[in-house]
Amino acid sequence: MSRTSHDQLMKQALRERFADFLRLFDPDTAAGLDLDAGVTFRDAETFTDLPQGALLIPDIVAEVRTRDGVPKLVIVHVEVQREREDEDFPRRMWRYFISLTLREDAPVIPVALLFYQTAEGIAYEVYEETLFGHTIVTFRYLQISLGRLAPQAYDYLHTGNILAIALASIMGRSLRGTRRAQLYFDCLRRLLEAAQAGVVNQATTRLLGAVIDTYLPVNVKDRAALRVQLEAQGQGDDVMVIEATELTWRDQVELEATRKNIRRAIQVRFGHVTPEVEELINNTASDTDLDALFDRALLARTENDVLRAAP
Repeated sequence: MSRTSHDQLMKQALRERFADFLRLFDPDTAAGLDLDAGVTFRDAETFTDLPQGALLIPDIVAEVRTRDGVPKLVIVHVEVQREREDEDFPRRMWRYFISLTLREDAPVIPVALLFYQTAEGIAYEVYEETLFGHTIVTFRYLQISLGRLAPQAYDYLHTGNILAIALASIMGRSLRGTRRAQLYFDCLRRLLEAAQAGVVNQATTRLLGAVIDTYLPVNVKDRAALRVQLEAQGQGDDVMVIEATELTWRDQVELEATRKNIRRAIQVRFGHVTPEVEELINNTASDTDLDALFDRALLARTENDVLRAAP
């Protein structure tokens, strides 16, 4: 998967579970926002950073109503940084803040989500601009270092927060061997349990499962070593749980591959996939029904034929 695909996957997961994200890492801010009333996301817009004239593209910009109504609306900006490659990142956060404030004319809450390790797991990062020994500007933003939170990955996994299941897998990216494999299976198991309990729908399950698969991949050698280790420790039941988890998730992945083929067939035939057809594809859960839907997609003369049940 390309870097762009990685970034889009993470942004999609954050958009899908935005309330979970704020409640997990910034509960005080979350408590002041009416997250249950919904969040309005802005499209990825470019805008000019006035001093430099450069184009800026913020990752996630969300408009949320407040609970007490003063102010009525705030803007939450979340910037995702996967690699430690931008030493000027704090200044870039400042530039985003200024540009968003000028454009939106509303309070802006800046948050940085970093995958790599920093000095602290969750803290306010401070950016200052000075001149002739005097501090001209002091800017603070919440910074979350998932890499630094690796020792607490299992604590987050058991918070009951759905997004935390996927983020725990990113926290554990530095793990190796059987410890990595164990976290991978535990994240998948918790996600599948939530899906079985009806806490999350199928689309969200696939999305967050893709985050786990993407950011915490486990090779065959480490999977096998974990099984051997558990068996040697007399934990045969845990081996059975791992095998059941892997089988269930593999079925989910195969079903998603079929969904992808159906979308492609419809796209080729009609040039687009309507929201109604997309909903039908996502809500079709069995391989038999998906196969029938695939056949309809191949033979359909109109998009309504795809929606029509097989005779």
